[in-house]
Amino acid sequence: MKGAFGKKELLAVVPLSWSTIDRLEQAGEFPSRFWITDRRCAWDQSEVEAWLDKRKAASPATFTGKKPPVDRRVYRPMSAAA
Repeated sequence: MKGAFGKKELLAVVPLSWSTIDRLEQAGEFPSRFWITDRRCAWDQSEVEAWLDKRKAASPATFTGKKPPVDRRVYRPMSAAA
């Protein structure tokens, strides 16, 4: 093990929210934390970096997510007071 990330360091390295990280960890899709003390947890740095590398390798070359339907956008007319 090279090192360990605390919660603040993990959030600085992984560009996800805390709730998303927690949900992925509970689903088994993110490296598990380990407990340093009875109140302090950490994540293995090499496991987190390997997870990021794996996600990067599996990433598509172009955006494949859902895009907003801009062709159906309705514009509201401006009022006379503005």
